Amino acid sequence: MTDSRSGVWAWLRASVGIVFGLAVASATLWRWHDIASAEAWLNARLVKITGLANADSIGAAVIFPLDHRWVGFMVSSGCSVAMLLIPPIVLASTLVGFRRISISRGLNALAIAVVLLVTVNQLRLAAVVVSMRTWGFRLGYERSHVLIGSAITTVGLIAVAILFVVLVSRSRRHGRGAVAGVS
Repeated sequence: MTDSRSGVWAWLRASVGIVFGLAVASATLWRWHDIASAEAWLNARLVKITGLANADSIGAAVIFPLDHRWVGFMVSSGCSVAMLLIPPIVLASTLVGFRRISISRGLNALAIAVVLLVTVNQLRLAAVVVSMRTWGFRLGYERSHVLIGSAITTVGLIAVAILFVVLVSRSRRHGRGAVAGVS
């Protein structure tokens, strides 16, 4: 009887973890424009502070002067970090729900993944500004958005994914000389 209760509680706990992760992921998806607007604001400040351009943001757009006129780009749903955040949110909550990792380990891995994904996306957006200032509006945007931005995002995503897996899979030490998985 005790085994069946613990099995039910385990599945209930796992279900709550999964549902929680899906709810947070859905909210992230639902509010992607707010996230994109925050990214545009952050990128405009980053670009201005680093001296790349006298940038500003309007909603989800980053704008800056180029050749005596204001130009810019929109942080769209496909360019926002919002979509990139969904897999680690769902994975971390599912692993916590199934008790494969502790809540603190899940939150730490998720927090690090979020910070790194935001950083990678900010670097990609800054590369768009640099490219547009270097090669002009059209050619700079095309080169940075398709080639340079894709390279930055791909390398960044791979690095974040590897780090996330390492963070959620490292074993706990139970004392000196303990073997992973053996208490």
